[in-house]
Amino acid sequence: MTITHCFAVAVTAVVIGLWLASHGLAHGESLPVIGIELKEYAFSPARVSVPVGKPVILRVINRGRMTHMVASPYLASLDLEVEGAEMEVDAPKGIKYVKLRPGKSAEIKFTPEARGTFEFLCEMKEAGRPHSELGMTGELVVE
Repeated sequence: MTITHCFAVAVTAVVIGLWLASHGLAHGESLPVIGIELKEYAFSPARVSVPVGKPVILRVINRGRMTHMVASPYLASLDLEVEGAEMEVDAPKGIKYVKLRPGKSAEIKFTPEARGTFEFLCEMKEAGRPHSELGMTGELVVE
């Protein structure tokens, strides 16, 4: 190994360490992951709890036969990091949502900033009615 190569490896390690520390992942710490399945007209579980002020990951997977979404005015108010799905903003309502085709999954990383119980729902439509009207709603409890 040359000195230049050793230096490059050391710099890379420092950069990765700083990134992990700034994202609350230093010393092997991992983020809590809460799994939520989406299927026709239901979230499972329909109620999830997360700690206030600590980063978490919602891992959502569409087990249904049609496209579903996770939408929430509360989540829309936060900085979200989404991997593996479409994230869009519905401009008139100002609501961010994550849309998943059948069999697809995504991770939604965020830090809850306020205690309370907040709704999440699916606004995809079936026969002109949003899935939320057919029972596809859930609650995010921030404790």
